[in-house]
Amino acid sequence: MIIRIEFCYEADTEYMICPAKVGKNIRQLQHDFDKWLYDKNNNHPYWEIVHVDEDGNKKYGVYFNAEAFVYWMNNRKFKKGKKVARLIESPNKPPKKTIRF
Repeated sequence: MIIRIEFCYEADTEYMICPAKVGKNIRQLQHDFDKWLYDKNNNHPYWEIVHVDEDGNKKYGVYFNAEAFVYWMNNRKFKKGKKVARLIESPNKPPKKTIRF
């Protein structure tokens, strides 16, 4: 199944391909990814310092793209050693679903 991935801060649209049984739950997967991404206990490379106050305390935010979502699906959510999702340059047929971050 082809999924269109859009971001509110980027003009580019990215596309992902995955099995239909994975794609049918894409919105729940997006929700689970968001929970993982913003969990301060998770040490992942998508944290970015967004502010340092006058006492040197750092405030963090996240910076990510579709590659982060695919990474999470392949390495965190579905850990059976089989890649369930990958990014594609341009789809050969219309996407079945669209998700927006």
